Amino acid sequence: MSSGNPYLVFAGLALTVVLMPGADTILVFRTSRAHGTRLGLTTAAGVVTGPVIWGMLSGVGVALIVARNATVYRALALFGALYLLYLAAGCLRAAATGTVPPLDGEPNEPNEPNEANEADAAVPGGTPRNAYVTGLLTNLLNPKIGVFYLSIMPGLFHGTPDLWVGGSLGLIQASMGIVFLGLVAVLSGRARRYLAGRRASAAVELLAGGCLAAFALYTAWSALRAG
Repeated sequence: MSSGNPYLVFAGLALTVVLMPGADTILVFRTSRAHGTRLGLTTAAGVVTGPVIWGMLSGVGVALIVARNATVYRALALFGALYLLYLAAGCLRAAATGTVPPLDGEPNEPNEPNEANEADAAVPGGTPRNAYVTGLLTNLLNPKIGVFYLSIMPGLFHGTPDLWVGGSLGLIQASMGIVFLGLVAVLSGRARRYLAGRRASAAVELLAGGCLAAFALYTAWSALRAG
């Protein structure tokens, strides 16, 4: 593919993938806005763990099974689409019911003592564990990541890539991803007070839910079309 340093070539290709807005970007934005920067960063950490795992799976050939078996690929993609729809439904439910958590340090209204708990349950991400797992699953259930690695690794490295090469490439993408998504998390967290009203909160949840639903439908359509 190139006579240059294969890791630098990969970094350039991976950067274009990282900077493409997707479901992971929407998810980090929504989590930071609803639950704060810390959980947004935790979600981002879960997202960027995915490329490391996909890279290692590609290095040992497991991802090749997913890429070459249409049934496995389609099943994984459709499961990912269903998961995105689940997240979208939570956002839309939060928008409809107004169950948006208060800002840190601000008490709930006296007549709504359980509002924060309801909001945390509306979409996974209200606890560090849920935030991380949600980010991780959003990435792992996207088989296109594995196909990305499989399509470029043979051209960059002579011979058969191994676990360490795949993991190294995953770490390169993860390092860039955590910078980009971390910036999204920080900026979204800072914007919380400007989006704290019920109408603004509902609008954000509605936007996030709509985007996640759109990504889910596109993922499902692409998977069925590929079959």
